Amino acid sequence: MYSFTYLWVFWLLPLPIVIIYSSLTYKSYRTALKISFMEDIDTLKGEVGDSISRASFAQKALLVSVWILLIISLAKPHFIGKPIEKEISQREILVAVDLSGSMSTKDFVTKDGKTVDRLQAVKEVLSTFFKNREGEKIGLILFGSSAFVQAPFTQDLEALDMLLSQLEVGMAGPKTMLGDGIALGVKMFRENNISDRMLILMSDGDDTGSRVPPKVSAKLARENDVTIYSIAIGDPQNAGEHPLDTKMLQDISSSTGGKFYYALKSKELVKIYDEIDKLEPKKVLKLTHRPVKELFSYPLALAFLLMFLYGVYILVSSVLRSRK
Repeated sequence: MYSFTYLWVFWLLPLPIVIIYSSLTYKSYRTALKISFMEDIDTLKGEVGDSISRASFAQKALLVSVWILLIISLAKPHFIGKPIEKEISQREILVAVDLSGSMSTKDFVTKDGKTVDRLQAVKEVLSTFFKNREGEKIGLILFGSSAFVQAPFTQDLEALDMLLSQLEVGMAGPKTMLGDGIALGVKMFRENNISDRMLILMSDGDDTGSRVPPKVSAKLARENDVTIYSIAIGDPQNAGEHPLDTKMLQDISSSTGGKFYYALKSKELVKIYDEIDKLEPKKVLKLTHRPVKELFSYPLALAFLLMFLYGVYILVSSVLRSRK
């Protein structure tokens, strides 16, 4: 769609006519001899071109064309393109992953039927989950003997996937500070002005002495509108010294309005993430932008071109006339 920024400029189109016929023009009231055949006298005297002659039709058309082009340029024409919509997610997802020593237990079955350790299965499923979250902000927390932020909330999913691939069992210590991981997640949400807050908690063991007990951290999450979806990973028979406390995870999720899941296979883990996505529909803010291309330079350039060509024509004509 074509449009003009300053439509009022077109009121200036008749300005030259107004000036010509207005009282502002200079008029001489001295008596003068009017000769209708002045050009004939000049011809006989051999002084053709020295007298003042009126503008030809072509010259008048040129001046009118240049004036119209200048007015169009001053009106600042532009082309407005088709609307471009961009979706911005209003949801922030935070994933907290357990890196305690028990995550090295090989009891997780992949889609291909292979048995891998728990962390490897989590990394594969999370990698796919991250790739499908385009436009959303995702953060990553790791917890073991302590909790720390591996990735702040970001939309750079490629960088997030690279950080995920570098995870190793025990890099955060052998213990399971589950409560500290939740508390750190709540702190991250409080620092971001987003109302839709989701924390996915993945663990295969019991809390082993967090500075912030799980019940206290769950209360903090509830008070800050953080919904926790907890996922228990692996076979509970291979829990080791600290058996999986499913009751604790259920209480944490239910107290924050979330849900508890249990996964022994990769297929189950994928279904869990699909269900979570359906339970928490993504809130989207749509921004519409229509690209604008300025066109004022085209009539301006054409006006200068016409004047330049006319100047060249006058120069060539005078040269040819002088040679005769």
